Amino acid sequence: MLPLCYLFRVASEPRAVWGDLVASAFVEASPLFHTLDQEARSDLLRVAEMLVYRPGEVVVRQGDPGDELFLVRDGSAAVQIETGGISREVAYLDRGAVFGEFAASGNSPVRLATVSARTELSVIRFPGAMVVALAARFPKVGKLLEALQAARQRTGSPR
Repeated sequence: MLPLCYLFRVASEPRAVWGDLVASAFVEASPLFHTLDQEARSDLLRVAEMLVYRPGEVVVRQGDPGDELFLVRDGSAAVQIETGGISREVAYLDRGAVFGEFAASGNSPVRLATVSARTELSVIRFPGAMVVALAARFPKVGKLLEALQAARQRTGSPR
């Protein structure tokens, strides 16, 4: 049986990234968003939110609907996949890692894995519609997301 903290999503209240200079600089430095022009970066930062999770808290759960993309700002997360009623850890995510790319790009209507905080974890959350729009407008963003999805499919650790 899973601990109680795995049953509920109890992150901190989201706070805006726009206006937080450190968070904004972190997003702008991400390889995924580095090629955006200033207008696109501003639009992205206006809709982004930062969330903080305590160790053991679930960020996304396998099978749940959702289309957000997440960027790990600080801390570490575990990726778990359940198959046949058995859950196994398939990866760890640290600062700068991205997850939720399958759902954010519209390639999956549900989450393909459970991601939970291993340590205190701060993530920046982006709406899927914004990610899709950016990928269409900036081909490099789309290609990076496709490459990430292909790599995760090869390793068997979708997120």
